[in-house]
Amino acid sequence: MYLADLSQYRGFLQAPKEYTVLAIGWLDDLYPFPFGPTPVEFQQRLREHCTRGVHALTMGFHECQFCHRWNVGLWCGKKWVANNNGEIWIPDGNTIYAAPVMIYHYVTDHEYRPPEAFIDAMMRCPLPYEEEYQAFMRFIGWETDDLTREWNE
Repeated sequence: MYLADLSQYRGFLQAPKEYTVLAIGWLDDLYPFPFGPTPVEFQQRLREHCTRGVHALTMGFHECQFCHRWNVGLWCGKKWVANNNGEIWIPDGNTIYAAPVMIYHYVTDHEYRPPEAFIDAMMRCPLPYEEEYQAFMRFIGWETDDLTREWNE
């Protein structure tokens, strides 16, 4: 599903009316996207959200349209975490940025450079395992999945 960066998010999850939810990273091979390096600190925080703060897990996995890989993911310790199923939400004031978990793959493997507003929001956002982030998610009615944990933990 393609959504232009900073356009109104039209996905599975809904936020309370007082928030504007903007799309980030919903890429498609039919549309060009901005290339460029991103700060290492941004990539590290993005990785944490894409592995430990995932929402809206679906019943399938998304193939990368740029490299045609189905097994998109990363190692977290000894566990392989799929990075092609679900979304992350990054709150910033009355704005929430909604991105597919594939954004991590797009940034690190395809040099996608999200808008500066999203990079800045990511740097301000609490990490997904911090109580401030979890409290916000409970406030808007959603929970996160930590994909680095075993299902029986």
